[in-house]
Amino acid sequence: MASLQARHSRSCRLKRPWTTFAEATKQQGCTCTPLYHVVLRSSGRLIREPVGHNRKEAERALDARRGDIARRTYRVLEDIPFDKWADQWLESFTGKANSVRSYSSTIAYAKHAFGRAKVRDLTATDVRHFLDLIRADNRKRRSRKRRPEDGPPPEVSPATLAKHLRQLGACLQAAISEGYAHENPVRLLHKTARPKVAKSRPVYYTDDELARLWPELACRPVMLALCKTAVATGLRSGELAALRWTDVDLLNRELHVARTFVDGIGEQTTKSNEPRTVDLTPQAAALLERWYAESGDDGLVFEREQGGHLSSSYVTRQVLYPALKRAGIPRMGERGRKRDFHSFRHSFARIALEGGAEIVWVQRQLGHSSITLTVDTYGSWARTAEKSQAEKLAGVFPL
Repeated sequence: MASLQARHSRSCRLKRPWTTFAEATKQQGCTCTPLYHVVLRSSGRLIREPVGHNRKEAERALDARRGDIARRTYRVLEDIPFDKWADQWLESFTGKANSVRSYSSTIAYAKHAFGRAKVRDLTATDVRHFLDLIRADNRKRRSRKRRPEDGPPPEVSPATLAKHLRQLGACLQAAISEGYAHENPVRLLHKTARPKVAKSRPVYYTDDELARLWPELACRPVMLALCKTAVATGLRSGELAALRWTDVDLLNRELHVARTFVDGIGEQTTKSNEPRTVDLTPQAAALLERWYAESGDDGLVFEREQGGHLSSSYVTRQVLYPALKRAGIPRMGERGRKRDFHSFRHSFARIALEGGAEIVWVQRQLGHSSITLTVDTYGSWARTAEKSQAEKLAGVFPL
């Protein structure tokens, strides 16, 4: 039968390297923070599996092992250092190139935090150390760019920490399938140690701000057409950069979105991996008709003056931000978040919903995988549209 044992440090007053779980308390004379192990025998072999320094987490791990034994699903784990497993997992990752790039950053932090530690030995305490390492590295990097009078650098955002935690969790969950671990320590992390991510609120441009912005882009026709199309269709910057005239059906007022462009990587499938058809409003169709008359051929709808795909970072930093400054439009929006190119997408949703569009139609236009995401993000504007529908029925009921 599986049980819990505690391994004590040399400085502990108990003067014993191993004790039972019950003996590893201050009342019994323990003066260290012991590392708890689930202990059992498998095929005559004594196995001690470390499960962390937290007593409650250790008890949960013991219950899990006893359940595995009862169901006859317990298996002896293979030893593999985390750094070796991480490289192996990342090399076999079959996701998109930009996903690999994002995961690589997380894995680099994790290798620094865990090093040669066995995957099976990782605990929730190690995961907390991983998050602390990211916070410390963020402060160090931002401190280099700040002057003393600027004050302390801002902390890494909870959303960024949550993203790293999700990606580390995916790596360690895969290790369970390979027989390198019984449990995912990310899932054992207590809720008090998890990043508290505030609900994302859309950050948009007002109608007045858009009217002031367009004249500041007039000297760059391709940029003006690009930004106006973003507002009129809700397409992401990468989707616009990869859009070709062969994807545009002006006769039927449709766009066929099947690709996105990622800086440093190139074209790939859309975020959802699914192509979608976007309906063009009369204004959007007229805008693209004028742009086609000016620049149309069989190539990209929006391309650099010297040819090739538009870089999202270039458009945002070298074109949009200076234009916002010239127009007197603050980066900070009405809801306390900074605006960027993606804010055109939020502006599309706001204008469409406030104009009475059905939220299911907006969901299809934006390419959201579920209506829940659209409602959670734009629910307040959807309620405005729903209320306007009720107003349109004034006097129609024979009451």
